[in-house]
Amino acid sequence: MVELYCTPFVEMLDRLRHELATQAAIYDLPVKKWYLPQPGDPDLSVRFHDMIADNPVGPASGPQSQMAQNLVLSWLAGSRIMELKTVQLNDRLDIGRPCIDATNIGYNIEWSQELLVHESLDQYVQGAMLIHALAHAPEAFGHPFGEIDMRAAADRTIYDMSIGYDLAGIQSDKVTGFMREMIDATQSVERLRAEIPERFAALRELNFPTQLSRSVTLSTFHGCPADEIERICEYLLTDIGVHTIVKMNPPMLGKERLEHLLYDVMGYHDITVHQDAYTNGLMFAESVEMTKRLTDLAKTKGLSFGAKFSNTLEVTNHRDFFSKEEKVMYLSGAPLHVITMTLAGDYRQAVGAAVPISFSAGVDRKNFPKLVACGFTPITTCTDLLKVGGYGRLPPYLNDLKKEMRAVEAGSINEFVSKKHGQSAPAGDDPVEAGFLNTPLVIEETQADPRYYQAKNQGVPRRIDSHLTLFDCITCYKCIPVCPNDANFVYPTPATNIAYRNVIVSADGTIQETGDEQIFTLEQSDQIANFADYCNHCGNCDTFCPEYDGPYLMKPSFFGSLTAFEAGAPHDGFHLVNKNQLQARIDQCVQQLERRSDRNYVYFDGTVSLEWKDGTFSSCDSSTHPPADHPVDVGRFHALVALLTGITDTSRIHAVNAGLISRAESTA
Repeated sequence: MVELYCTPFVEMLDRLRHELATQAAIYDLPVKKWYLPQPGDPDLSVRFHDMIADNPVGPASGPQSQMAQNLVLSWLAGSRIMELKTVQLNDRLDIGRPCIDATNIGYNIEWSQELLVHESLDQYVQGAMLIHALAHAPEAFGHPFGEIDMRAAADRTIYDMSIGYDLAGIQSDKVTGFMREMIDATQSVERLRAEIPERFAALRELNFPTQLSRSVTLSTFHGCPADEIERICEYLLTDIGVHTIVKMNPPMLGKERLEHLLYDVMGYHDITVHQDAYTNGLMFAESVEMTKRLTDLAKTKGLSFGAKFSNTLEVTNHRDFFSKEEKVMYLSGAPLHVITMTLAGDYRQAVGAAVPISFSAGVDRKNFPKLVACGFTPITTCTDLLKVGGYGRLPPYLNDLKKEMRAVEAGSINEFVSKKHGQSAPAGDDPVEAGFLNTPLVIEETQADPRYYQAKNQGVPRRIDSHLTLFDCITCYKCIPVCPNDANFVYPTPATNIAYRNVIVSADGTIQETGDEQIFTLEQSDQIANFADYCNHCGNCDTFCPEYDGPYLMKPSFFGSLTAFEAGAPHDGFHLVNKNQLQARIDQCVQQLERRSDRNYVYFDGTVSLEWKDGTFSSCDSSTHPPADHPVDVGRFHALVALLTGITDTSRIHAVNAGLISRAESTA
């Protein structure tokens, strides 16, 4: 089981400030990849329930919305409606690894939170507070937005809870308590406010929002029957008092129509829908009748009820990416987009234009404006952001939307919806009705568009005939943005070429060189590493790495604490104890390096403790004399020196050395 560990709030603050100063980036997303609204832009704001969001886009419940840095990255890239990762009673899931396959379309086996419920709450509060601080006190971070005022962008950002999967779990103290604390997060906000250090004193006075969420999107996977889904919604609307959306499932379209689209229209003959999916979930007719009753109930509570299209599609595991023990995987991306659009159209025809619809299925830059024209809110994306460029793929969604709005002379989203398909929705029409009328036109275009077909989606990222090692690679940087958690990062090393021989330590502590001369070489000035606390071994960086074996497996993994380091066994990894001490686990053997100066180190290889001074091992600590001749790998020593030197170099800030900066500034 791979554990995620959350970074202390103060370290998050320090990293923001120092990374911006040194790299003009936050969590490895450069400023040039942020979405920054410009004077004269059309108004992209939308209404979600009874709230106003600055625009309709955001991350779907998934890997881009589970930790504080995910929310900040999503927001910097333009997201304004965050569908938080699904929380459920069972927060100790043992998920197979790897768990995300975005090779071309999209599959995953990751279906709920990977943090404990109370940790998820803490991360959502931290993320919201970091976003508020960046927007309302940019001077504390070196004015990252220049002259652009981002306060409205933060104030009009909505956090939508996602929960599942049955009534008993949702009514439990754990999940109900989570929802109530998201509705009133005062206790969490004040606890984190108290952790803000003096160097960020201005942030202590900020009016951080405490009502983080007033809405829930309910996930209805895993055979939850219709009557139970309705009782869950009644509980949410009546007892919790939140706006409620139900995620609909693709098989509601029916086996014949779904498989006609999948096979006959799009040509995905290699995919087999898991047959139980057609019978163990909500049926279409049930959803229509339920919608009518819950819409009426919501109105009596001054709330709203809507539907989301859709959950992913359960299919049989037919690829080599996941373990063969995984019998079911969840389809997303291009084919799901066509299926889900068709289902959303059917549902909209059945329930009418007034029922709000949110949309998430194969959303990308090209189809986003069309979905806006349908009047969907929010429009959330996941699979597309797992591809090369990561969060940096999101700003073009909004920039392209603005271009299309200008093309039809629309100054607002409502005007755009009314004008987009003039033949069916002339300017001045009710935008709700216009979106309703636009939907079948968009569905027709979508079903006929070959870019969703199997023939256009069978390519895989190219590989070169090269395997990753601890140091040096082609340094293409692709693995960094494709990680939604920002687990992969760059650290600097100087070019290195050191000749050495291994040594043997005798029982009396005598040190002798042995074997042929070898060379320890570093060719690249930028090295790639992995922050294990943020890495869930999803495998996405391996998918897009041009070399074999996976950055998350082959590059050095650094743990942020001794607790995480010890829990990470038996995986190899490293823990930076302080700026001069590095702990390592290599081949299940714990080792340690202490830096006394640039030319003086003490190296413990798990058996003996040797002092390196002026280019050679000069002595062995008598307390570690071996019982017999003991070989020492000197190349490993040089590797640890390179890691310690590079990882503590603050010319590049990352999750590992940000903690050093925090501790140094706290004691200054």
